[in-house]
Amino acid sequence: MRPQTQSAVANIRAWVEETIASSEPGDRLPTMRQIMRRFQTAQRTVEEALRPYMDSGALRSRPGAGIVVADPDERAPAQADYEGDLLVLYRSSDSRLARNLLQEMESRLKSRGLSILQIGFSTEEQALSVLQRIGRFKTCLLQVNFEVLSIAFLAALHRHVDSIVVDGVSATGIDVDSVGTNWREAVSVAFRILREKGHERIAFLTSAHRARQIAMARREFELLSAALPDPSRSWLVEVDRLPGSYQISDISSALEGLKGKGGALPFTALIVWGVVEGFILERALSEIGQEAGKDVSVILLASVDFASEHLGRFDVVGNSNAEKLKVFEELVADRIAGTDREPETHYLTIDYQAHGSVTEP
Repeated sequence: MRPQTQSAVANIRAWVEETIASSEPGDRLPTMRQIMRRFQTAQRTVEEALRPYMDSGALRSRPGAGIVVADPDERAPAQADYEGDLLVLYRSSDSRLARNLLQEMESRLKSRGLSILQIGFSTEEQALSVLQRIGRFKTCLLQVNFEVLSIAFLAALHRHVDSIVVDGVSATGIDVDSVGTNWREAVSVAFRILREKGHERIAFLTSAHRARQIAMARREFELLSAALPDPSRSWLVEVDRLPGSYQISDISSALEGLKGKGGALPFTALIVWGVVEGFILERALSEIGQEAGKDVSVILLASVDFASEHLGRFDVVGNSNAEKLKVFEELVADRIAGTDREPETHYLTIDYQAHGSVTEP
């Protein structure tokens, strides 16, 4: 530890000692950001300074209250109450982007000295069965890949962790944090780009799943299409799979059935959501004799900085994976440290990158 950091840690700990001595049980400490500003230091330094008091039980992290002074009669070692800092629960997925998030989060949080346990599951019942056999965690990072989250599952999970952070915005308006992309906004941006290029016959290929954010994206496309010169000249193409699980044949079959007698598609532009590997879309278009940017303009809704999704060939509208990782790291670290902040939905910024797959009709 650098001398400057050691000095900051010592100063914070001296202040904490004085604060505990002059406080009543249940009194709240300032928030993490307030402590950072007070001592002009980084979050990691504050976390390091507070760690001994959290481990000894002198300070406790309480959901919705932040860090509070514990009752002396209850000051058993807090570490004994927890098996680890972060529990990662994830549904199995073929998405390289989803796996990348978990790998990066584990690497970044371990470098902060935090302990992590990752558990994959296929059903909520299986996940809850595993939880019965392990100890308590400070925070849970939950990745469900668009599957429905039941209230009963979230309630049961909350009994095993102090706070929950969800990858995706499927859970909003409840006592959990959510981080994800507003795909309805992404559809709107892609549609506007195509209209500005002169396209009036636009299709949207997406999942037929009933998840709220998917249904909202479909609804947004239908509303936007109603403003076309001829509203009947729009096509909603649905694939009966979850986003991320489309096969080449799913896409090619859905589009092949729309081709006219001359072999041409009836639309000039196509928005695609749910493809997580760009080669799948490229192969599917090739199988039906279509080339992006030549025969049909294509915009892929995906991560603008995750190359395997767009291959540098498809114009892409979506979030930045780098921003997503940054938000997750800061949010999860704050929750583990007991930072006093209300649970909220964090929508990622929508960006656009052109790679030549959108041309004038």
